[in-house]
Amino acid sequence: MRIRPPLAAGAAFALVLALSPSTASAVVDVGTPGTDRLDVRRTSESVRPTDAQLIAMRELLGAAGAGTRVSWDARFGTPRTIRKDGGWLAGPRSGDPVAVARSFIDAHRDAFGLTAADVAALTVVRDHELVGTGTHVVNFAQTYAGLPAVRGGRLGVTVARDGRVLSYAGTSARGGGLVAAHRLSAAQALQQVVGGLAAGTSYTPQPAGERAGFQVFARGPFAGDSYVQKGAFPTRDGARPAYRVLFVKALDQAWDTVVDAATGETLYRASLVAHDAEGTVYENHPGAAAGGSPVVASFGPTAQSPSGYVDPTGLAGVPGPTTFGNNANTYANYSNFLVPADQGPRPVSPTAQFHYTYRANWTRTDGQTIPPSYVQDLEPAATNLFWHHNRIHDEFRALGFTESGGNFQVNNGANGGQGGDPIIGLVHAGAASGGAPTYTGRDNAYMLTLPDGIPPWSGMFLWEPINDTFEGPYADGNFDASVIEHEYAHGLSNRYVSGEDNALNTHQSGSMGEGWGDWYALNYLYGGKLATTAVVGQHVTGNASRGIRNWGYDQNPTGFGDIGYDLGGPEVHSDGEIWTTILWDMRKALVARYGESAGGEMAARLVTDAMPLSPADPSFVDMRDAIRTALDNRYHSRSDYAALVDVVYGAFAKRGLGVHAETEGGEDTDPVPSYAHLNQAHNGTLIGTVVNAATGKPIPGARIMLGVFEARVTPLRTTSADGAFSAPVTAGTYPVTITAEGFGSRTFPGVKVRAGKKSALRFSLAPNLASAANGATVVSATANGAARLIDDTEASGWKAAAGTGNAVIKLAAPAPISSVQVSAFTTARFEGLRGFTLQTSTDGTTWQTVLAQPDAFAYQAPRPTAPDLHYKQFTLSKPVQAQYVRFWTDSALGETKTEVQVAELQVFSQTATEVEPLPPSPPDEPVTETGIIVTGNPSTGTVDDATGVTATAFTSTCTVPVAPAQGADGWVTKLPDSFGDGAHEVQVRGDSVGPYDFDLYFYDESCTLIGSAASAAADESGTIPSGARYVLTQLWLGAAVPFTFTATDTR
Repeated sequence: MRIRPPLAAGAAFALVLALSPSTASAVVDVGTPGTDRLDVRRTSESVRPTDAQLIAMRELLGAAGAGTRVSWDARFGTPRTIRKDGGWLAGPRSGDPVAVARSFIDAHRDAFGLTAADVAALTVVRDHELVGTGTHVVNFAQTYAGLPAVRGGRLGVTVARDGRVLSYAGTSARGGGLVAAHRLSAAQALQQVVGGLAAGTSYTPQPAGERAGFQVFARGPFAGDSYVQKGAFPTRDGARPAYRVLFVKALDQAWDTVVDAATGETLYRASLVAHDAEGTVYENHPGAAAGGSPVVASFGPTAQSPSGYVDPTGLAGVPGPTTFGNNANTYANYSNFLVPADQGPRPVSPTAQFHYTYRANWTRTDGQTIPPSYVQDLEPAATNLFWHHNRIHDEFRALGFTESGGNFQVNNGANGGQGGDPIIGLVHAGAASGGAPTYTGRDNAYMLTLPDGIPPWSGMFLWEPINDTFEGPYADGNFDASVIEHEYAHGLSNRYVSGEDNALNTHQSGSMGEGWGDWYALNYLYGGKLATTAVVGQHVTGNASRGIRNWGYDQNPTGFGDIGYDLGGPEVHSDGEIWTTILWDMRKALVARYGESAGGEMAARLVTDAMPLSPADPSFVDMRDAIRTALDNRYHSRSDYAALVDVVYGAFAKRGLGVHAETEGGEDTDPVPSYAHLNQAHNGTLIGTVVNAATGKPIPGARIMLGVFEARVTPLRTTSADGAFSAPVTAGTYPVTITAEGFGSRTFPGVKVRAGKKSALRFSLAPNLASAANGATVVSATANGAARLIDDTEASGWKAAAGTGNAVIKLAAPAPISSVQVSAFTTARFEGLRGFTLQTSTDGTTWQTVLAQPDAFAYQAPRPTAPDLHYKQFTLSKPVQAQYVRFWTDSALGETKTEVQVAELQVFSQTATEVEPLPPSPPDEPVTETGIIVTGNPSTGTVDDATGVTATAFTSTCTVPVAPAQGADGWVTKLPDSFGDGAHEVQVRGDSVGPYDFDLYFYDESCTLIGSAASAAADESGTIPSGARYVLTQLWLGAAVPFTFTATDTR
């Protein structure tokens, strides 16, 4: 909940939850993995600031003046952000930026809960200048007995050229000392992590030196070395002795873990994976209208790389003989282990002339793995990836991602940062080991980013069509510039956001990590006049209109309130598209006003400058505010500053991130949108009344969305008892979607809002005759769960056999039906509905076919997406009197699929009268089960693997209870049919003094796995996905753990 202490100086206090980490960064969502996020501090009760802190903060706000805002970190009860729109927190002061920043913290130490000694003990971890502004972002780390804080304990102060303090962002804890001594050694801490994340693997840690402040341990049977740092883990009650462990199990599977050095407990876990020489390269991708032909590019010195691209020392400027230089190190890596650089196949040219003809062997042989094959394209592929990595290095360095910001270079000179960490480019990553049947090295790309001073790596896969999974072309990812830049941008955001590396570990921040990747790719393509359609991944998907995403970015209809809109619910790639769209709108607006060159540069500088100005694990709202701060800092002296603010803020407001947008922190997947501009002169008022088209009566409780989706979307408003709503909205044209129980969903396109005007509209909704809320019932069905067809939302769905599946529904009233609306939303893309038949009857016995739609839904390759499967309306050739309808699931989108999923059937009549919703039914009674699970899963070494004794017995027999395996390493609970509607939640809590970790896996009626809630937290909870009938509670860690399972109705 939000805590709202008294206001001071016109500044509202709001508690912003700083929750825990997000996981993989890749270009495409490849399945339904369990999440892997743990921060023991987020399971505690929210920590409130003390009275003394609040008094001190009021003084700070009063001195800064009206418009100053503060948010609080719920883990520590300390300030998370302090900003003043269009202003400063403190006036000019002499001294270097570090001294000014420390002085600001010291002057307000009571607000932070610190003592003078605490402030004096702060160590500088970064003093970074925002290029071209003279402004420094100074980041401090708290220390405890001389040890640095890990995963928290950061304070960031932005200091302008003249010593003014612009903003604060941090994750500090109140003062205190270490609460215990370090009992474990670094090797023992690493062994603890390996035992949990790679159970059953024989490994003895062997020290292998030091790097970037970490003790290095040889990789052993794993893909890369491990790194361990001694430190302190800040909590509300002091700092725990800790080790930070970076464990690389596989090239695309690595974790950042904090272990309690006194008890061995895992305190924190987050994924590290974010899934005059010259050469011949492709600026875009082979065959593109622009940048699609090979060109000769210089690998020599540039403004951002003075020694050129192929000087491996970064000093001499002398070209080397291969694709290894100060910024990048590129070679083939056909397995899933990190091959030493001197052993990886790579181009070699004594004269540094890397000219090779790309023959597209993988494409022209349809994926042949024997010569001629992709191996024979190594040289051009490595050359292309190497050039792009160097090009992006230069692009990002010019925007501010310099040595002191943590960029990727062998030699940093005297420019700060660690050095020794050029990006490793893995050409044809996993190509030999990642084909059929597992396809772990196909149809994706990834970036694994480690702390400054340790090289990151990015793997480019081969792409191939997999029937009913990913139906793209045979393509080589090393030649798609948009994919390459997307992945590299993960390295930027994971090092540059806030004062702490790997700081994108909540749902919203992880989504922004994906969104930035797409945005920088588009910014490059448009800035270089290499594209005219805003599409990422065209080459690897073969789709020129939307690439790897749900839409091209000029067509994306989503906004802040739509988080969680996609087929499977909240997902970082899908919700990242929302962030990209907002930033893309901002860029387009700036380009429209200032031209491509100036407008594009403004956008890129704002997006990049904002990263170090934000707190760790930011929400969309945090980052919107950081962009505003970046704008204030860089452009405050422009004569058109006010107009520039209006343009930038307008892009956010039109997508639901307006002045009143709210979120309960980065993990909030139900944030509250606002379309109100900061400048009220740009706002109009949208006023509406929603009525029943059959009776003319108002509809209370109708949900109003400015967008096209309703499932899992947060409404802008909900109608009152008289069916009315009102909201300030930035001038523009919007689709308005309205949904209500008993009326289904309807979208009204093209609703105009004019600045300074009131748009008063009347919205009429026809009753949904097939709504259970109106009294419709399922008479019969060939599969369980058909009630989800008639619940007025596409958030839930029904699965039936292809060809023979059908459901008979008795309508709320007999009427001449004229149209139906159907949604094919699905939890398995290719099981989505393709064809259906609709029959009607007046008596439930005699039937006539009124609609036969063999191709009702279709999709664009490579896969079905949300816009393909969203509601479609089908109109009968003439109205037909009916009391019953029978809906047949004729076929699925995937030709190999024998089952079909359909989310919703809504039936309408133009002449039905007196149809009104019934009183709402009471929520379902909770389902509770208790038991004891004997041992942690003995057969899996991964966090999101559902195998094990109980799981295997259950999936092989599909019976409950799973005798005799029930309780062996898991427990299967059968849910009532009504619990699989997407509107129920489950929680499992253990009762054990020893360590334990539960994961949840959801299965449908046929015992097919359809989802999971598998975080690294000890207890587990989550939304029960649509269609779920069974829940497997699996014990991943622990022994003889009693548990309580509770499933509840969220209505």
